[in-house]
Amino acid sequence: MKRAKDFRESAWNILRGRYWWALLAGLIAMLLGGYGAQSTFEFRFGSNSGNFMRRLQEFTSGQVDLDAIYSMVRPFAGVIAALGGLFVVYSIAMFIIGSAIELGYNRFNLSLYESAAAPKIETLFSLFSAFGNALVLRLLMLLKILLWALLFVIPGIVAAYRYSMAPYIMAEHPGLSAMEAIEQSKQMMAGNKGRLFCLDFSFIGWYLLAALTGGIGYVFLTPYVKAATTAFYLDLSGRLPASPFATPGAPASPGAPVSPAAPTLNEGETSSREFV
Repeated sequence: MKRAKDFRESAWNILRGRYWWALLAGLIAMLLGGYGAQSTFEFRFGSNSGNFMRRLQEFTSGQVDLDAIYSMVRPFAGVIAALGGLFVVYSIAMFIIGSAIELGYNRFNLSLYESAAAPKIETLFSLFSAFGNALVLRLLMLLKILLWALLFVIPGIVAAYRYSMAPYIMAEHPGLSAMEAIEQSKQMMAGNKGRLFCLDFSFIGWYLLAALTGGIGYVFLTPYVKAATTAFYLDLSGRLPASPFATPGAPASPGAPVSPAAPTLNEGETSSREFV
């Protein structure tokens, strides 16, 4: 059974010579809501919840002068409201459009393991034909994870891992319904949720280093993490190549030349030939 380091090694090997293509694809996917939206929200909420409670205590205890803050903000109220409205519209658009982009981004990363050729950026937009199923899948996954999270944090995390392979499954089979993809993900992840958690946790050092860059490092880390997760999915489906040179689309290595068999000589013939 493969471990986290094996998937990281597969990702490292498969990105050789193609990392910058994967970086560009990851950046486009993040900007269009196809990757990282949910994890970013959860990380920011978790990291800022302590600050929020501290600020709330300051407000309730009267340590902050609300009138002074209001007088400073009032001249910019219109601009702030406009920016807030744009942010809300952009977030909704990212959620909707990103559902199809997520499938395309999964398809892009699968192609890294399927062919040794340079990946195609246009693959990100190749699954808009399954836009309806992709959007329903994203909505159902969000709803199910939130409902489980209402019970407690741990069930919500478990649910997220349980349904995590559904976008990969739909990326390969866009004709599936959202519920069919979710059910197949549940079957695939039975007994494997802990393995994926260990894979995610194995990047903790990289995440800490990326945090030191003010978040910019996350952009450069995305191709590595996504390629490793793709390797995990391929391993579950029994299609992870043993090496990057054994991918289905890679040209076969030439074998040693075979010497032709010696001709059979009849009585009175010789093996010497005349050259004209």
